[in-house]
Amino acid sequence: MPGMLAPTPANTPHPEAAVTRAERPGRRAWLVLIALLLLSVAAPLNQFKVPPILPVLMDAFALAVGRAGLLMSVYAITGLLLALPAGLIFQKLGYRWTAVLAGGSLVLGAALGATAMSLDRLLTSRVIEGIGTSLVAVMAPAIIALWFSARRRGTAMGIWSAWVPIGSLTMLVLGPRLAEAAGWRAVWWFGAAYAAVATLIFLIVVKPAPHANAGLAQSPKVGQSPVRVLRNRQVWLLALSFAFFNAAVIALATFMPTYLNLERGVPLRQAALTMGLVNLAGMFSAPVGGVISDRLGSRRAVYLAGFAAMTVILPLMGTVSLSLLPLWVFIQGVFGGMIPTNIFAAGVEAAGDERLGGMAMGVIQLGQNAGMLAGPLLFGALAGSAGGWPLAFASLGALSLLGGVTGWLAGGSWKRTPAAAIELASVDLEESR
Repeated sequence: MPGMLAPTPANTPHPEAAVTRAERPGRRAWLVLIALLLLSVAAPLNQFKVPPILPVLMDAFALAVGRAGLLMSVYAITGLLLALPAGLIFQKLGYRWTAVLAGGSLVLGAALGATAMSLDRLLTSRVIEGIGTSLVAVMAPAIIALWFSARRRGTAMGIWSAWVPIGSLTMLVLGPRLAEAAGWRAVWWFGAAYAAVATLIFLIVVKPAPHANAGLAQSPKVGQSPVRVLRNRQVWLLALSFAFFNAAVIALATFMPTYLNLERGVPLRQAALTMGLVNLAGMFSAPVGGVISDRLGSRRAVYLAGFAAMTVILPLMGTVSLSLLPLWVFIQGVFGGMIPTNIFAAGVEAAGDERLGGMAMGVIQLGQNAGMLAGPLLFGALAGSAGGWPLAFASLGALSLLGGVTGWLAGGSWKRTPAAAIELASVDLEESR
């Protein structure tokens, strides 16, 4: 990338991260992004294989609706424990070995789940899968920060942020069909196979950098980085904001197909496809949200708009007529899809040093997994209470409001001024010439 200087030997990051933007052909950076996206999709593809066939799993393991939320929430337990260590793992091992650990955990967890004969074993497999998802979520934004300058980071982060919509939509479409054709275990085997292939593609495409200089551990400045990030108020507020966001969207993704099937008589396959519109919208709004934030010079303005819309939209999910529900779901996906893109970009930039992106994302993922754990449990408990489904849907609006408030409080120096945005537009025009 133009305008970027090579790091000095004293500040050289991990050998695999030592290639500077000045040395990277633009074509190779985009190729790395594509391989990274393919690998990343393996995580939500395995994570969200539960919601579209949840009634089938409830029958297979004799689960009540409240306890069924464990199949999604337990996925986050490992993420909570591993979020901060994952940042250190990435800094120490580099992205190729981190990718091996991530993909291997997804393959092993999915294969173990496919052979599970008891709920305990199935839950254990979900914990192992959670290891892979946590590593991917920390690794990917950190790699993007190393390969793309701030002027292009929102766009690149937006493209990568489609990993969750793509993986979720794939399972919403294929999950019920695979379960009907060959049983629910076929869904798990499909997840294992995809994770194995995607990991292999990543390792083939993303070669180690031809540098053998000092690693992160030998750089005094970077060696102190975990403390710097852990003391960063902005990063923690962004993590809290993302926790509220994830609690709302994971709860909705977990229970909405089941609600439509059990309470409103929608066939399970149709219910899954309806919810797939969230992910279809997110596949486009995630990149667009990144481009908009690059142009505005503000990550915060874009994700706050998303939170404001979700505060209104989500509580009404249980009351919208079936004829209008697909449009309502799609609109929610449009606004919700812009939030992760810009929180991830803001978190990396709030760290103040691109090489600290892995650790910053560890903090963000701590929030993500906390929300993933709490959201389905809260929603399932409220749905099974006297307040029933209406109270459960109302909680989603409250969570979105809290996410917006904490996101607004984050603020920070990573929010560029309008003058900086004008300068960005000028630079882009000059590069296009």
